[in-house]
Amino acid sequence: MVIDECMDDVDFRILALMREGLSDATIGRKLSRGHRTIQRRICHMMDSLGVSGRFALGLKVAELNLLAARELPGHAADLGGTAAASTFT
Repeated sequence: MVIDECMDDVDFRILALMREGLSDATIGRKLSRGHRTIQRRICHMMDSLGVSGRFALGLKVAELNLLAARELPGHAADLGGTAAASTFT
């Protein structure tokens, strides 16, 4: 599976904000999108990565080290904060 084919920059930003523990509604506000749009994108990511839940999505993202590959200098601020948190809510 090629991750970049099924996930775009917005998806990675959503994952980073999820890792910080933000709700779908808060993520939507930060990204200027509706919370249902965020929920749909999360469901699409779960389907694309073959998992069936937000927790499993977080584990798969960590297993594949997806966010570390995207966190370049200056990029973390664009993701809505620090990368210190390691769990999804």
